Amino acid sequence: MEKESVSYALKNENVWMNLAVIAANVKRLEENEHKLNLAFKAQDENNPGGYVDQKNQQLTVFFRKIYKLECKLSFYAKDNGDQELLNDVSIPESKFDVLSEKKALIKCSTILKRGNEYLSKTADYGITADELENLTKELSDLEKMHPTIGLITNDRKSAGRSIKELIAEARLLLDKQDDAFEGMIDDDAFIDGWFAVRKIKGRHKPKAKNAEVPAENI
Repeated sequence: MEKESVSYALKNENVWMNLAVIAANVKRLEENEHKLNLAFKAQDENNPGGYVDQKNQQLTVFFRKIYKLECKLSFYAKDNGDQELLNDVSIPESKFDVLSEKKALIKCSTILKRGNEYLSKTADYGITADELENLTKELSDLEKMHPTIGLITNDRKSAGRSIKELIAEARLLLDKQDDAFEGMIDDDAFIDGWFAVRKIKGRHKPKAKNAEVPAENI
């Protein structure tokens, strides 16, 4: 609504340009509209939805890799009667789907830690230093993504607050503009056109002949 109102006012600036107080309010409306557009853009850019989907996909792939490592460690533990190791690493793959992200990553960290401790003993079971190093790096990257999502969400909330404030300001400016035009401008056709754009029920009765009245104002 503000965009259309500003556009109409600017197209007819010859009607009000010589009135300084009206010109000043129209300028404030233009500035408000610009800030509001930027705020909406910022909110869209900081939508965490895509980022969260990306992380969830990475977690699914990572948990699968950790589970394969767990299987190799469990095989070694059972083969060598190491119950302590088995207790530390054993986890059904489906459990990763029900654990909280934090608890799942803690379990992954434990499995990696035990993998490194048993590296010299588990070469025959398919565990390599490169595998453990790559998984450790992936875990570190995933842990860093959590605060980033928080920052994105906070930025989006800030943009949301800004939008609410700017909309409230726009309403006040438009209300003032209604009064200014109706009180200071004697061009009935212009006034009728302004309120046709504004679409305010009960605010204005068209004066000009053949003026188009919005259906909701009839």
